[in-house]
Amino acid sequence: MVGCATSRSVVDVTVPVLTGTTGQKVVITTIDERAFEAKPRSADIPSLKGGEINDRAITGRAYARKRNGYGMALGDVVLPSGRTVSQLVGSAVANAYTQSGYQVVEGPGTDARQVTVHVKEFWTWFSPGFASVSVNNKANLTIETDGQAPMAIATEVNDGMQFVTDSDWANVTSQGLQEVTAAVGKKLEASRAQ
Repeated sequence: MVGCATSRSVVDVTVPVLTGTTGQKVVITTIDERAFEAKPRSADIPSLKGGEINDRAITGRAYARKRNGYGMALGDVVLPSGRTVSQLVGSAVANAYTQSGYQVVEGPGTDARQVTVHVKEFWTWFSPGFASVSVNNKANLTIETDGQAPMAIATEVNDGMQFVTDSDWANVTSQGLQEVTAAVGKKLEASRAQ
């Protein structure tokens, strides 16, 4: 699937949802706190074509910005209507908790611990190069859990290629989400070992 570089592309990203039926119950709430800029100084800062940076209906779905071979900003990449970056990141974090032996449940309960995920950064961007280009993704999260010190999670992945298609945005973003799951899982295992 190849989209026009100057227009908006709607490209879904899927996160497999793992389920666990035993272990300490947790409720995961994800808050998108990303800051968008109209004309950022670098490609790794969220921005949108057309200046819609104050429209939460768009920024909540936006996860990438296309660029030309010189690095000039062009169109953007958003999730389909009804899907958000908060949902993607929340699912990646939930998978880490499930893999670490927790039971992720919906809605507050008397026996469930509250986990709040603050999405400070989550963005996929293009880096031009001479013979090839790369698509990169970074995440910066703060995870707060009742009675525990906050966890800071920072990840970055990149993938080199000859040119970028719409499916590449989804693939690298998916790799970034998998890296979030792995990083959160490592922190959970380390905190249990203490």
